[in-house]
Amino acid sequence: MYRILVADDEGIMLEAFKSVIAGAFGEECVVETAKTGRAVTEIAETFHPDVVFMDIHMPGINGIQAMREIRKFNTTALFYVVSAYDKFDYAKEAIDLGVERYLTKPIPRAKIIAAVEEAIGKVDAKRNQRSNLLKIQEKLETVIPVVESSFVGSLLFQQEM
Repeated sequence: MYRILVADDEGIMLEAFKSVIAGAFGEECVVETAKTGRAVTEIAETFHPDVVFMDIHMPGINGIQAMREIRKFNTTALFYVVSAYDKFDYAKEAIDLGVERYLTKPIPRAKIIAAVEEAIGKVDAKRNQRSNLLKIQEKLETVIPVVESSFVGSLLFQQEM
């Protein structure tokens, strides 16, 4: 299951995203929404999204500031900027924050689906990488005591290893 958070001050955009994602991915994705920068940071703290689609211009805290706040407690979330503004300053700030993609409104249904598919692929890759690291750590934890024991034994009895 994938947790997706969509932040936009336009209710119609939130509903469109929810509808497109539900139609294309069904129960594979759980979608939460927020209309303000403050709300998105609060929801992100408890929802722990895998993916965040973030509008830049929202009341209160803007999308860039909200991404910075979310990064403080969720370093693995993938960010996709959704904005009607294609100004270079916003794009540069977003890139500096490590966003995956900058999508300009209006966004066709096919682009939303493609972005979610891309995000799911990246989330899966991160999960697999974490899983592989844990397996390696587990193997090391079982091998280390054997190596230590053998080493200590060879020191005590002055045998070659």
